[in-house]
Amino acid sequence: MKKLRYTSVAVATLAAATLASANNKVSADATNNTVITESASQTVQDAVSDAQNAVNSAQSNVNSKEQALSDAQEKAQTANNAYTTQQSKLTDSQKNLANKQDAVKQAQNNLDNAEKLAQQATPENIKQTQKNISDQQKVIQNAQGNVNDANTELNRAQDQLNNAKQKQANAQKLVNDKNLAKQDADNNVSKAEDDVKNSGLNEAEQNVQKVQTTLDNIKKTNSSNESVLKQNQIALADNNKKIADLNNKIDAAKKNVADAQNNVKDKQQALATAQKALSDLQNPVAQDETSGAAGFFKSIADNKDNSESLREDAQTAYNIVTGQPNAYQNITVEWAKKAVDLGQEKDSTSLNNIEKALGYYQYWMTYRDKYGLSHPSISLTAVAIAMLSSDFQHYSDEFNHPILLTAKYGPFYEDEEDISAGEVNPIDNWMKEKADIDNYIKDHPDAATYSFESNYPLTQDEWEKDVDFWNDKPVYIGHYTSMIKPDANYVGLAGNEYEIQPLMNNADSMDEIIFNPVNGMDFDSYQDLVHSYLQNFKQEDKIKTLNANVVTANQNLINAQNAVKSAQNNVQSLQANLAELNNGSTKINKAISDTQAALAKGQENLEFEQKQLDQANQTLADVQAKVGTKAKALDDAKAAQSKAVEALSQVQKALDETNDEVKAAQSNVETAQNNLNTKNNDLKNAQNKLTALNQTLSNLENSKANLEKAQKALDNANDEALQANKDVITQQSILSSLKKNKEKADAQVITAIEELKQAQSDLTIAQGRLVAEQKIAEQEAQKDNQPTSQPTAQPSEQPTAQPTEQPTSQLSEQPTSQPTAQPTEQPTEQPTSQPSEQPTAQPTEQPTSQPSEQPTAQPTEQPTSQLSEQPTSQPTAQPTEQPTSQLIVQPTEQPTSQPTAQPTEQPSEQPAIESNTQLPGEQKNEEPQPMTIQVTTKKGKTSIVEPTNSSSTQPTTKQDAQQLPQTGNQKSSSLIGLGFASLLSALGLTKVNKKRKD
Repeated sequence: MKKLRYTSVAVATLAAATLASANNKVSADATNNTVITESASQTVQDAVSDAQNAVNSAQSNVNSKEQALSDAQEKAQTANNAYTTQQSKLTDSQKNLANKQDAVKQAQNNLDNAEKLAQQATPENIKQTQKNISDQQKVIQNAQGNVNDANTELNRAQDQLNNAKQKQANAQKLVNDKNLAKQDADNNVSKAEDDVKNSGLNEAEQNVQKVQTTLDNIKKTNSSNESVLKQNQIALADNNKKIADLNNKIDAAKKNVADAQNNVKDKQQALATAQKALSDLQNPVAQDETSGAAGFFKSIADNKDNSESLREDAQTAYNIVTGQPNAYQNITVEWAKKAVDLGQEKDSTSLNNIEKALGYYQYWMTYRDKYGLSHPSISLTAVAIAMLSSDFQHYSDEFNHPILLTAKYGPFYEDEEDISAGEVNPIDNWMKEKADIDNYIKDHPDAATYSFESNYPLTQDEWEKDVDFWNDKPVYIGHYTSMIKPDANYVGLAGNEYEIQPLMNNADSMDEIIFNPVNGMDFDSYQDLVHSYLQNFKQEDKIKTLNANVVTANQNLINAQNAVKSAQNNVQSLQANLAELNNGSTKINKAISDTQAALAKGQENLEFEQKQLDQANQTLADVQAKVGTKAKALDDAKAAQSKAVEALSQVQKALDETNDEVKAAQSNVETAQNNLNTKNNDLKNAQNKLTALNQTLSNLENSKANLEKAQKALDNANDEALQANKDVITQQSILSSLKKNKEKADAQVITAIEELKQAQSDLTIAQGRLVAEQKIAEQEAQKDNQPTSQPTAQPSEQPTAQPTEQPTSQLSEQPTSQPTAQPTEQPTEQPTSQPSEQPTAQPTEQPTSQPSEQPTAQPTEQPTSQLSEQPTSQPTAQPTEQPTSQLIVQPTEQPTSQPTAQPTEQPSEQPAIESNTQLPGEQKNEEPQPMTIQVTTKKGKTSIVEPTNSSSTQPTTKQDAQQLPQTGNQKSSSLIGLGFASLLSALGLTKVNKKRKD
């Protein structure tokens, strides 16, 4: 632990305050030395005494708080131990309760099973079980017989295995004997070879064999080449034949291409003919369709088979839709040619819209039938007027009757007309006006008489009477009354598909005219005229036939064109095959040539090697003649060796056969053993089943007694579970009571800690004041010899009476950052730290009253709130100029003895003090843990060491004890004390310097 260090400014703090409060007079001599009066000196000594008393009092208070903390800790530990012990008891009682509850469940299951069995214990079931037992005994007898048979089969298989193993042993003995014989033959060959060794016989034989092998290889190669040559010659002939055949096919394929091309020309002409026939028919049809209603009306007018009145009616209709002058009623409709686009798809004169209007008429008749009304006749003139009226809605810029807009668009025919617009059936659109009548009658029931439905059929008189009634009523029913007018006749319906107004398409018109002479046609006749015209002008059957002809001709042309492509592709494919065959012939010819060359070379080699073989045989014969008997012995030994090898091979084959017999016999034994095991298992299962049946019979016969026994066991289990539950409740109640005691004791420990911290803070301040007063007293004693400037050499060692160890709760790390504002110039001699060693020279004069020892109240350790190390950086606001003199704390005399309780070594790590530790009992989902505080007491000083998570420092109490909460007061009080002292020091030093200058 680092030694405690003071700066001169800190030492001067209380001295300056004391001088100011004493209000003593100060004078200065010519040397500018400060002189303190006798009264001031006495005041300083009094201040030292007061400071010492304050230290003693503060130390006494610290000792008292330490004792209080120790007592509180002892009580807290006792409460915690009791709480922990009770927790264990509660856990044991809960486990016991769980076991008892499981026992209840098991007993209940046993009782349920016993009840079920009691229900099954009927005479019938008992009798059936007895029968099952009898049957099962028979099953066991059969199973026992199967086991006996399996044992017999196993014994037979075992005998076969034993016999096979004996044959195997005999065969193995023969193999061993023949192997010894072969070894003797091998030895004889080796001895004979040694006898003929170095005679040249082996070399001669090997040379003969080598040359013979070479000669055989050459013959084999030549034979292979001759075979290859023959195959290539056959392949060449076959390939040449294929080439000839393929050339013939290519000629035929080229002819097919020419024929197919001629066929394409024929099909093209046939298609053109069919298309012309179709066009010749479609053009007049298209013209008729373009004329639309005009063509329809013109065809009727020109048909002399029709009546004069019909032809006249048709001619008038034609003149109307084509916009002829004075077409009808001596009126010329000026806008007719502009509004009507004859025969166009959306126009009312299109044939599709003429046919569509037939449906409107039929639908209208369904309404008239409901009123018992007649079906009006159709007038072609009325139809043409309806067409103009419909197209007018598209032509004009407003939806209205043309007869009402003559001032703007010119005259129009006089008739009775209804118009409608929108994608709805116009008949429904007109008829829905009846809703106005129905709604009015709801409010005026008397009006029901005029509903047009009071009489059936509706007569013209009734209709007129009803119309007169509704004329002055708030209803809009003009279209409705027109639809149901009894004497309606000579009508025409038409509609278009134009856009009439934005978001509204289609305009329809129904017009009724006064026709003279009176000669209309019924609807069926009109419908026949329309359908007949559509069928005749469209000529759908002819056009369909001609279209089919065009499609067929076109498909024939496509087929012909595909045939040309196919024929051309066939020619190309055949030509590619021909090229491949020609290439193959070239390769075959090359292979034949190479093979013939190889055969010629092989023949030369064969003749050469034959000569070499003859020479080698002659050499061998010469050597054999020289070797004589030894060579014959070697040949005999090799012959005997061959016989020994053959004999060994035969007996080895016999051994292999016996090995196979042993394997087969072993397999049979295993199969028999498995069968026996299966039969034994069957017997065992049958016996187990019999045992179960006997137990079932026993249970059925004794079911009543078993049921009573199970009920008694359940009752006992319930009683024990109830008692266990009561024990849990009791232990829980005791734990809750102990928890309150524990929390109370923990709170008392926290209070004792805070009070001890405050007492230590007070002691620190008192000690600081005492040190300052003592230094002022030293200055008074040294006033004549005090130097005016800082010594050039600072002592290198701290006085031995100075504490050598920092308190346990000091900060453990240096500040990590430099101050934000360094002074522009560092002082030349800044006394930023205490000397680390004792001064080498003491002042020449020491006061006679200097104590021989340090004060008894001097702490052996610094308070727990003291900073452990000096900051590594300078203060944020350094003085820009060094004071001319500093107050230096030096002992006037070496202490005669060291403090009795000096620390011997520094701790490895100071316990960290945390300010965010949870309070006891605040752990989430946990019971409060015991709270333990370590208190270390030394001479005149007490430090509180609080448990942390540090691995190098362990508290002296229980290792897993809960860390105490920290409020930060310990650090804060110390820092406040030091800050306050620094402020007093600065003020005091300023005053002293000012007085010296004065």
